[in-house]
Amino acid sequence: MAKSKPLAFDREFAAAVAAMGEAGGALPQLSAGDVDGRRKGFEEYFSSKVSMIPDMPSVTQKEHKVQALDGATIVLTEFRSSSAASTNAPAMYYVHGGGMILGSVSGFAGMIKMRAETAGVPIFAIEYRLAPEHPHPTPVNDSYAGLAWLSAHASEVGVDKTRIMIMGESAGGGIAAGVSLMARDKKLDPPLAYQMLIYPMLDDRNLEPIPSVEPFAMWKCDDNKTGWGALLGKAAGSDKEVDGHQYAAPARAKDLSGLPPTYIDVGGLDLFVLEDTKWAARLVDAGVHVEFHLYPGLPHAFEMTGAATSIVKGAMANRQRIAEEFKRGEWVGS
Repeated sequence: MAKSKPLAFDREFAAAVAAMGEAGGALPQLSAGDVDGRRKGFEEYFSSKVSMIPDMPSVTQKEHKVQALDGATIVLTEFRSSSAASTNAPAMYYVHGGGMILGSVSGFAGMIKMRAETAGVPIFAIEYRLAPEHPHPTPVNDSYAGLAWLSAHASEVGVDKTRIMIMGESAGGGIAAGVSLMARDKKLDPPLAYQMLIYPMLDDRNLEPIPSVEPFAMWKCDDNKTGWGALLGKAAGSDKEVDGHQYAAPARAKDLSGLPPTYIDVGGLDLFVLEDTKWAARLVDAGVHVEFHLYPGLPHAFEMTGAATSIVKGAMANRQRIAEEFKRGEWVGS
């Protein structure tokens, strides 16, 4: 029997990494629990990547004030391209990434504008409050409040409330999955039409490194410990669940039936590869329409480093296809 080869970057991606002088997009490693250090490092990293995105003058922004479940006022920002319908449009509801502890709508605005332009549908991005200053349940509750506002005010903002897709990357993908569960349990009417989860952060029990993946991971085990610890405190990874634990860490949910059709993708060198693969399989077992892509040789946030590579172009094409099908009303399960 031939020996299996050790995991490695996709060859083309590895060349892109070498050309950019980056260790797979990885940042200097900090001790677990160092939130401030990660905020500084990741914000600088994101800023350098977003600065390379061309401006999208055809995309306008408008802020909407939303009352959170605890009475606080949070902001939902609308990004609308001139090519998007002004009435009765399908819409994307977006939750940004950042490991539960960092990121902002303004920080991701360049990427959101680009997506709004290429998708041709309005995008509504929620400025949820971050842990540890605002631990669970605030991030997922804020995100649900923004979705409920969009559904209730859909006609006012030119949206067809029967065609709202929730989407997010990384922690945003995990929160999006939690919001989908919450929308199902709260019987949001009409229900979400679709969910797009990009390498989502789903399981607070994922606190041990995967030896074959850790050397390539952009978001490493100590980063994950920091994010989940900030959100859930001592309950992170514990056998004792807190109230609403399944909304903070959707992998904890016992029942996945009744969720909207779902798209998931993740790289094979991502810390989240096992939890995302298991999540996709559980959705299938629950009778949910699922499109799942596992891209070998790619780490977390692979599009930030390897945008010019064939495998990443393929991944982006798949996401764009889903957006186009959604815009036309032709997505699976519709």
